[in-house]
Amino acid sequence: MKTIADTSMVREPIIPERVVRVEGKVENAPLLSARLAEQIGLNEAQFVRMCGKSGVILDFGRELQGGLRIVTGYGTNGALVRIRLGESVGECLSEIGQKGSTNDHALRDVTLPLPMLSDAEYLSGGFRFAHFELLDENAELRLKAINAVYTHSARPQTGSFTCSDERINRIYDTAAYTVQLCAQRYIWDGIKRDRLVWVGDLYPEVCALLSVCDDDGCVSDSLDFVKAETPLPRWMNNYPMYSMWWIMIVEEYYRRTGNLRYALAQRDYFYGLLRQIDGCISENGDFDFGGNFVDWPTHGHADEEEGVRCLAKLCAKSARALETLFGTDGALSQHIYDKLSRKDAPVLEKKQIAALKHLSGTPLSARERALLTTGGAQGFSTFMSYFLLTAQSELAGEQYALDSLREYYGGMLDLGATTFWEDFDVEWGKGNVCPIDRIPQPGEKDVHGDYGRFCYTGYRHSLCHGWSAGVIPFLIGRILGVTPLDAGYRKVRVRPRLGGLTYAQATIPTPHGALVVTCRAEADGVHTDVRAPEGVQVVE
Repeated sequence: MKTIADTSMVREPIIPERVVRVEGKVENAPLLSARLAEQIGLNEAQFVRMCGKSGVILDFGRELQGGLRIVTGYGTNGALVRIRLGESVGECLSEIGQKGSTNDHALRDVTLPLPMLSDAEYLSGGFRFAHFELLDENAELRLKAINAVYTHSARPQTGSFTCSDERINRIYDTAAYTVQLCAQRYIWDGIKRDRLVWVGDLYPEVCALLSVCDDDGCVSDSLDFVKAETPLPRWMNNYPMYSMWWIMIVEEYYRRTGNLRYALAQRDYFYGLLRQIDGCISENGDFDFGGNFVDWPTHGHADEEEGVRCLAKLCAKSARALETLFGTDGALSQHIYDKLSRKDAPVLEKKQIAALKHLSGTPLSARERALLTTGGAQGFSTFMSYFLLTAQSELAGEQYALDSLREYYGGMLDLGATTFWEDFDVEWGKGNVCPIDRIPQPGEKDVHGDYGRFCYTGYRHSLCHGWSAGVIPFLIGRILGVTPLDAGYRKVRVRPRLGGLTYAQATIPTPHGALVVTCRAEADGVHTDVRAPEGVQVVE
């Protein structure tokens, strides 16, 4: 079993799929999407010629992590050019500060002198579109190529999911691509903005990544990175709840990988952190962590305190499993859970808080159940999608949850998404709205530039955020019903609930090899075939 992340990276040249727009005098612009320049020469017969103030907008067809390779022939040496990358066409046309447009975390808007007879790479970020402009009125450029340089981990995708609904297949594939883009040397929040290890946000990313790829150390290295920069009594990423997420992720990681050596190495820090959490909770069930945070759409809302309580109860459940592994009686985590259970507050509005409440084992009122089982995907958030879909499936059935999944994630696909976003509201897709892959017209709402909230307004909004991949563990764990009962899938339960699908199949990576589950709905019920590798016991 690997314990050190494979740091090898793949760099792929990507040719533009189309030229979105040509500005000024540009000759032979279609050549930019027609060929790949392996080497610039002194006597090029075919090239793109730009004269004076001019530009092109290029579409590389899908979101990428990386930069641009620009190959130039003869021309004005050192001519000033401006390069703007964008996750949407609107973003690559924007000025810094316009509708939240920014250079935060990764430069995406630069002006630089471009040498002639050059083959060089520029920038590094998350983008699908590039706006290349020649700024000098009297300059001339001869371009052989403007290619994206797609930079990503060499780890192969060993997991898959297909079913009888092509829309759900597209959703799975897009989520898998999203989380893999964000899983570089460490697991980032996003590839354009928040190129950081936010441990709270890691939970859906870890569950998704370990369903899509073999464990190569990226998860454990990311967890260790945050732990190393957070000596107790500090809270991870300065949020008490994020330290709770760390406990939940360590337990989840052990359950999925069976990496006992790694889990045991967390023992001392774990107990110190658990005692710190316990010290913030009174015997009557009140708590004071010095600040509450669950999800951006719930931040500052009256429901957030109850959300923290339920998150802490989920953390206590994970802590109980780790205490058992560490050979203690689980009394401390049980004490935390019992104290928290002495109080609760009604959830008034936020679906994700109601979902956490249900999954934490707190009974819901009729009003809280109705909140989760009406309105479909209204009020969803990408970060909490795994919890929302799981709670909906348990309370309203798998078909209802799958309808919410289609509505929510399919809504992003309908707006041109090739990766899933930091946040999404189904209301954004209603009315006269422009998708991300063309220039907004007068009277249209720009779905990227005109929406977004909190720290991600307008073009600052990340359209590739790994936390949105929670749909993957939902499909594997709830729809196919694959649940590891012993660490590392030594024993696994398969109990499918197809929710109206007639067929579903998944390949799930385990430390022992690929677990393949195939389900078909027939007149007499669901027929399931499981091909398990040696070392995996399957129970129904």
